[in-house]
Amino acid sequence: MVFTSRINRFWSRHKWSMPACFILSLAYTCGIVAMCCFRGFSGMQVTTGFSLGADVVSLAVCTALLYSIAQDKDGLSAYTRTFAWLIFMTASVLFTDASWWIVDGIKELRVWNVIINVLNFSVTTLLVFFFWRYVVTSLRLKGKFKRVANTIMNVLLIPSVAACLANLFFALYFNVDADGFYHRRPLFMWSQAYFVVGLVIVIIGFIISKTSVKERLITASFVLIPIANQIITFYSFELSTEYPAMLVSIVLVFGVLVTKREKDLIATEKKLYEAKVSVMVSQIQPHFMYNALTSIAMMCTIDPDTAQEATVTFAKYLRGNMDSLKQTAPIPFEQELEHLKKYLYIEKLRFADLLNIEYDIRTTDFVLPQLSIQPLVENAVKHGVGMAEDGGTVKITARETETAYEVIISDDGVGFDTKAKRPNDGRSHVGMENTRRRIKEMCGGEIKIESAVGKGTTATVILPKEGQRNENTMS
Repeated sequence: MVFTSRINRFWSRHKWSMPACFILSLAYTCGIVAMCCFRGFSGMQVTTGFSLGADVVSLAVCTALLYSIAQDKDGLSAYTRTFAWLIFMTASVLFTDASWWIVDGIKELRVWNVIINVLNFSVTTLLVFFFWRYVVTSLRLKGKFKRVANTIMNVLLIPSVAACLANLFFALYFNVDADGFYHRRPLFMWSQAYFVVGLVIVIIGFIISKTSVKERLITASFVLIPIANQIITFYSFELSTEYPAMLVSIVLVFGVLVTKREKDLIATEKKLYEAKVSVMVSQIQPHFMYNALTSIAMMCTIDPDTAQEATVTFAKYLRGNMDSLKQTAPIPFEQELEHLKKYLYIEKLRFADLLNIEYDIRTTDFVLPQLSIQPLVENAVKHGVGMAEDGGTVKITARETETAYEVIISDDGVGFDTKAKRPNDGRSHVGMENTRRRIKEMCGGEIKIESAVGKGTTATVILPKEGQRNENTMS
């Protein structure tokens, strides 16, 4: 479990590891092709040529799948990461298997034959381990069984790999004779011990899993084909179909992965759309429209010019809210700021001298989800300054740090206790929660709230620069 969690942390912190896996797999494919050309095919048996060709084609498919996964710029889920590791370990096994077909029977390459087979046994053991991790993720195994099974697979992994490496010095599982030919030793069956233990655990996992029969069958296909091959080739290794046949299941699972990701993308887009609708609706609630129109009506007799300007501004504000429904990507901060100023202009009509507005805009060279700042400003106006007897000031700051862009909305209003339970005040908090989710999903950002009773509130929107680079910023 510790080993796996460290791998996951490494993967998430070092995003170059996925492209590195692809590049290494590509090197495998090119290396095997080069070795085939260098060795030539004279004297090679038909079965050997078939097995070698199957390995090369399968390795190329693995490389193509890893390339496809490496193109994902939106991050890799735990399921995708585990599946990618599984593909990479399969590519490693295919590379060593193909290398063996090339060097076997060449006495001048006897040492290389030994090294290649030791690597093959080792990476096959790792392949079993990563298949178990894939089963845990795909079948969503939990509870005591998962903990015990993880412990067994982790504890047995190191001695199993060590036993494979020992064949560099002692002929435990195989030997290579003076003529350069590979032979299995009586202890060969012990090389399959880790696979057998893993198989038993996986079978139990299939039985107790709560996932659909379809998902279990797709996952099981990855191990059923190798088992059949092991039975067929236990006493013979003239024709190797184990790893290429395994790839059939990988391609099948990859198809399921693509379908799953498309469904997740559709679901995410639907949530974002619903969130935007909710935010838009929250900004044109009846009480806000009533207050705005009342203020404009009063100005019609007192100051007709201001009333006309306010009407035009209010119309542009409503249009901005409606246009947000068509927007699917983050927008420039300047555009968001202009819309925000229209909102504050309308609120200023109502609060007059009780509402002061300050701007400290040091940078505008970034993007953010549309209508993501207004809910914070609205809270500052209505529930901060608006609740103070003498009113107060709302300040909007935009600044750049070394790693992020920040938009800070601060007020000197009544404030609140951030640790206290949220009061059942009849107000809707959906808009704020949606804003948090949209900022996180669209820009990888977050919102931090600091407040003290009687001193005011500060809301900070943090937008990492990394998220800025990965987004299509122009609408």
